[in-house]
Amino acid sequence: MQNAASMHDRAVLAQGQTGEQRQWMTLALAAIVLVTVLRVLGLAFNRTDLFVDEAQYWLWGREMALGAYSKPPLIGWLIRAATILGGGEGTFQVRLAAPVVHGVAAAGILVLGRMIYDAKLASLAALVYLTLPAVTLGSLLISTDTPMMLFIVLSMISVRKLAQARGEGRAATLWSLLLGLCFGLGLMSKYAMIYFLPCFIAAGWFCVGWRIRLRDAAVAALVCLVIIAPNLWWNAAHDFMTARHTADNANWHGVQLKIGSALEFFFSQAGVVGPFVFVGMIIATFRAKTAEARALVALSVPIVLLITAQGLMSRALANWAVGAYAAGVLLAVPVLASRRWLTVSTLVLGGIVAIALPLMTIAGTELRLPSGELAMKRYLGRSELVSTGLSRAREAGADAIVASDRSILAELFYQLWDEKQVMTRALPETGVPSSHYALLYPLKTGEAKNPLFLASADGLPACLAGEAPVAHWTAGPGFVEGREIGLWRLPPQCIPEGANGQ
Repeated sequence: MQNAASMHDRAVLAQGQTGEQRQWMTLALAAIVLVTVLRVLGLAFNRTDLFVDEAQYWLWGREMALGAYSKPPLIGWLIRAATILGGGEGTFQVRLAAPVVHGVAAAGILVLGRMIYDAKLASLAALVYLTLPAVTLGSLLISTDTPMMLFIVLSMISVRKLAQARGEGRAATLWSLLLGLCFGLGLMSKYAMIYFLPCFIAAGWFCVGWRIRLRDAAVAALVCLVIIAPNLWWNAAHDFMTARHTADNANWHGVQLKIGSALEFFFSQAGVVGPFVFVGMIIATFRAKTAEARALVALSVPIVLLITAQGLMSRALANWAVGAYAAGVLLAVPVLASRRWLTVSTLVLGGIVAIALPLMTIAGTELRLPSGELAMKRYLGRSELVSTGLSRAREAGADAIVASDRSILAELFYQLWDEKQVMTRALPETGVPSSHYALLYPLKTGEAKNPLFLASADGLPACLAGEAPVAHWTAGPGFVEGREIGLWRLPPQCIPEGANGQ
């Protein structure tokens, strides 16, 4: 009788635990769907202009080429799909994929977390990821980091599945194919995906749960190569322009020790993922005693250290290590869950940012800092500048607007893509082109009868020094607020022999 009662109690306990696990998973999925829907709705009321990079990515989507000047082309393809599905070319449609992709990535974190932890920790990891400051910002703007994060998560899931199949002695060809597909698409999103190749090898060395068969890795590598081959061909056909631009971004000029730059990058990561998550990662790294924890360290910490080293030698932008935090969130979660106040503080702080940033784009576009500058000036004033420039150019009888500033060119091409009377062109350059526009859209000799050069008065090329503008005005609120903007007639000497437009 006692045995029967004991078995009954265990069954009830197991059933209760299963019910609790299901509740956690349901809560996490419901939160992911709700937050994603709210973020999409928020985009409909977003009052900011496209940032220069976003407008450039939009152009890549119009071109649908196999490569682009500074990054792989998948971000443009993603935007093109979103504008087709969204039924327009507005800022809402251009950014539409961002919150959706991050929502899917959060669901992927939930699945991956469940492979490593129980449902509670997996759900917490998904909620933490969903409210990371970087993810909140990445859901408001479309960037190459967004699809890369999704493919990082999907690649990690594929590796876990392959490792599980290896342990059970069964074939898993489909997962090998999926790993190659995801890793290849990650590279087509952003070349920083390559960091994960040594990270996956190290994770497999530390933990059998991440160790896959050589033949599965070979199949994945072959599929990945097929995926990225068209982009490699494009680069070869364009003098490896993307690789050269990436090297220029690294900006290595001899051995230098910029300790301030390295420290600035390292501590900026507390803003990228929130201070609790970042400190939780550091604590978990020093406490990593299990094979699973060491594998998660291998999948996250080396990337942060690598970019910190890059900052030591040159410069490093805060988002350059963002790919580390797919695994980093999973690494930090046990530490965050060890104390209730840590869990609550992490989610509350992330939640505040998740609410405040969208509100800034809707109701805070006129908010000014103590210095008098608009808090969101980087994302304002671009549309107005180009609209005014087009109006003045038409009054002056221009048949082309030419620029050399990438910020102005990006907005010009975005606004005037379908313009029939006034074409948009980049000022031709000698040597290596400095932008996607100078590479593919330079003004050719004889292409326009009355081209006008649009620029700020303090950003004129030497060939226009001392020339009077055809029209000029003071820029309104935004990224060039208060600066003198003008249109200048473009003389032949501004198009040198041997320029890339000739």
